[in-house]
Amino acid sequence: MYHLTRYKYWFFLISGLVIVPGLLALIFWHLNLGIDFTNGATINMRFANNGVTTTEVASAFKKVGAQDVTVFAGTSAGQGTIPTDQYFYITFSRPIGKAEVTNVQNLLGITANNVDNVIYTYDVPNAANPGALMVVHFDKQTTAAAVEAKLAKLPPTDAPPVETAPSPTTQATAKATGTVSATATAKATATTAATTVATGTPSSAVATPAPTAQSFPVKVTKVTQGANGQTYEVNTQTFLTNTQLNTVVFALNNQYGPAYVQDQQSVGPSIAAQTTLYAFLAVLLASLAILIYIGIAFRKVGSLQRSFRFGASAIIALLHDALVVVGLWAIFGHFFNFKVDSLFLTAVLTVIGFSVHDTIVVFDRIRENLSRRTSESFQTVVDTSLIQTMSRSLNTSLTVLFTLAALTLFGGASVQQFTLALLIGIASGTYSSIFNASMILVVWETGEYKQWFGRRPTPPAVQGRGGARRRELVGANV
Repeated sequence: MYHLTRYKYWFFLISGLVIVPGLLALIFWHLNLGIDFTNGATINMRFANNGVTTTEVASAFKKVGAQDVTVFAGTSAGQGTIPTDQYFYITFSRPIGKAEVTNVQNLLGITANNVDNVIYTYDVPNAANPGALMVVHFDKQTTAAAVEAKLAKLPPTDAPPVETAPSPTTQATAKATGTVSATATAKATATTAATTVATGTPSSAVATPAPTAQSFPVKVTKVTQGANGQTYEVNTQTFLTNTQLNTVVFALNNQYGPAYVQDQQSVGPSIAAQTTLYAFLAVLLASLAILIYIGIAFRKVGSLQRSFRFGASAIIALLHDALVVVGLWAIFGHFFNFKVDSLFLTAVLTVIGFSVHDTIVVFDRIRENLSRRTSESFQTVVDTSLIQTMSRSLNTSLTVLFTLAALTLFGGASVQQFTLALLIGIASGTYSSIFNASMILVVWETGEYKQWFGRRPTPPAVQGRGGARRRELVGANV
């Protein structure tokens, strides 16, 4: 039989070589926190035309003062089964009101569910010819000319709604990305400003029209049929006001054709602080629950104290895996701008669960062999258990690692960091469950750790042949 426990300090050294650089990076460089843990905004945009690059989108946001901007482009077939070319971008000569939106729906024979967005741009500083952009989609094939023909004669529009920006301490998703100005045009002034209520759950922003009896002539200036099958996710650690966001959309509209914001999420400092606290509590509570569970499940290994050694060894192993991932992310964040966001937290918690699962498989075999191989030393029992479970652990882990490697190499940019964190963590978990958790248990059970501090280990009572009890220097009753 191959005695893996003889090389336990080599296994500890390998873990140290991986963890120590990460810890130093955490101390000196810290983690590169995303908007979930600081503050900022995530904006999803769509364009009618092709040819827009992520660099150009990022540049437009930086011009309004957005900091630390990253943009991902992803493929989108539209909404549900509706293809991209069934999205139509209708540009109006002036901002339109809610009643006019209903008029357009009636003329086109569509419902409110077919209206993806209405953008009001007249709060953009120094905007020339401000108007409105309405994005609709059809269940049946149609053309831009047919849409334009149906909207050739529009009734006068009512005053457009007035909206307020969401509070930086709330998280909201708003489909209407527009106005904070109380003045519609030089011809008409809203008499009473109405406000939008931003709630803590993502939903469409609700805007109430300013009460007015006036109406204004309006016409369709252009209908553009969708051709761009991509969505653009913009992440920035700057909380953007409606004016800033509208300025970006207005500039992109002028430069690249119709563009609009599908949805927006804003995270303020208070929510970011809560997320950080909850992340820490999640890891702490998960570790405590695992310790209690293993302590109870392994109560038949001899004593409650001994069963909690199994639990504590599993916790140390899972903390090893978490430190490997977090430490490497501090390094990657410094050199490659990797972010720590909610997806990363999900990956860490998944790694913890996978690590404990693999460790329990090994520990369960140790528990079984302790009752069967009563005449053998604890190290021998552990060696035997590791050999018996190693092929199962490796086969289970490799199937997951192959899948994660494929997703990391060929998956979309928005999920690559998530799958890479899982790939590193599960590989570390496989290593630690075999070569760390069991070795920590051996060092603890035999009392070998006392030699590190100049003390002699206490020989434990081990079941001998014929049921007799004997003392050996292979375990410590500590």
